[in-house]
Amino acid sequence: MTSISKLNQLYSTKLVGLDHYFNEIINLFKSQKLPNILLLNGKKGIGKFTLIMHFINYIFSKNEVVPYNLKNKTINTESLFYNSLLNNTLQDVIFIHAEENKNIKIEDIRSLKSTISNSSLSNNPRFIIIDEVEFLNTSSVNALLKTLEEPSDNNFFILINNQQSDLIETISSRCIKSNIYLNQEKKNEVINYLIEDRNIDNLIDLNNNLSPGLFLKFNEIYLKLKITKDDNILIKLNALITAYKKEKVKDLISLSYFLIDHYFFYKIIKNKHETESLLNTKSHIIEIIHNFVTFNLNINTVLNSIKIKLNNV
Repeated sequence: MTSISKLNQLYSTKLVGLDHYFNEIINLFKSQKLPNILLLNGKKGIGKFTLIMHFINYIFSKNEVVPYNLKNKTINTESLFYNSLLNNTLQDVIFIHAEENKNIKIEDIRSLKSTISNSSLSNNPRFIIIDEVEFLNTSSVNALLKTLEEPSDNNFFILINNQQSDLIETISSRCIKSNIYLNQEKKNEVINYLIEDRNIDNLIDLNNNLSPGLFLKFNEIYLKLKITKDDNILIKLNALITAYKKEKVKDLISLSYFLIDHYFFYKIIKNKHETESLLNTKSHIIEIIHNFVTFNLNINTVLNSIKIKLNNV
């Protein structure tokens, strides 16, 4: 099981840009129509986990002296529920999350089955939140299926699919699905809020494909690796690939791909007559990095290959 304190950095205590989805899920719960198995689909970093955190804080703190602020869509950090959540002392909320570069552990699923087979000591609903459900392997899925097929009225499974890998169909077929989407205006609204709220020095050149969550993570990586906006793409890729060789953190590679997309996007705008050649070069560089990750290639060979490709642009 995963402690929420480990995931705390992933969400904001103010909900921005997702009001429509929040109101919808609240109304379903109030009318007793919330599905027992709900699957949230959407790109990584658009706020699905944040949305669910606000939902459960609203549900469990509404009778407190300091409840969730529904008008401003804000979690009250003085709330007893919120602090119990951070301290991992709740029996009514269970989190499961994939570890870096790993599938969700089958031991976590087996432990979950044992936990929810026991009645809750309270009459509260119980929420089981499985983040990055696409990282359930076949063994974990098989262990989970029977529980999903026979959920009790008081157990609510919320599965979050970040679409980083194919979701096993037997899981998808047992869920009511909701697709979460942010248009560019909403993305910018959330990112601008995060920049102001967290006093972030924006180091990332944005394009239409960057979600708020990835913006935060990529900015954090830039700070950690001392990458600046003015560094050229080869310097940036060098820092990211070198760090990945040591740490094996997948966000470093995701940021590498983002930078390559961004770089060639503007190259093509300026040199439309060379579009085909530029797209081929971009594909070759992405393939080099993919092979580096897959086959653990020599870092100097990889960087030299990328340098040659970029010098020919």
